Amino acid sequence: MTDTTDDGLAQLEALCKKICHILEREHSVLCAKNGLIGKGVDELEALHGEKDREIERLEQLAGTVDFTEFSRVMPHRSRDARESVERCKRLQSRNHQLFGRIVGAQRRITSLLRTPDDEISVYDRGGRQRDYAGTLRSAHA
Repeated sequence: MTDTTDDGLAQLEALCKKICHILEREHSVLCAKNGLIGKGVDELEALHGEKDREIERLEQLAGTVDFTEFSRVMPHRSRDARESVERCKRLQSRNHQLFGRIVGAQRRITSLLRTPDDEISVYDRGGRQRDYAGTLRSAHA
């Protein structure tokens, strides 16, 4: 076993811990009352950017370290690293499901509030929140 593999495993564990922390923060924003509006949207966008960067680093690291050799020599530590990666996956899946439920609820609310000829959308094509209801109110005034 090389020091590079040991260092790589330590980096992997640290990255997983950081990603899990980001995912927990993301979950907190999603669970907040205003998780998808106002400051919540800005915070989610920042967290997604941070999470994407760390996941990219994790993928690069995984491609440079021979974890097969390490798992043969130190199976306990290797198992811990795999468990860290699995925890990240579980947290990401949880957040994805929660986000999907929130967006689904937003769509149901929007569909109940609009009439067939209304063109209301919670987000524009770029994924940014817009106040289309204010635009419609001014058109009817």
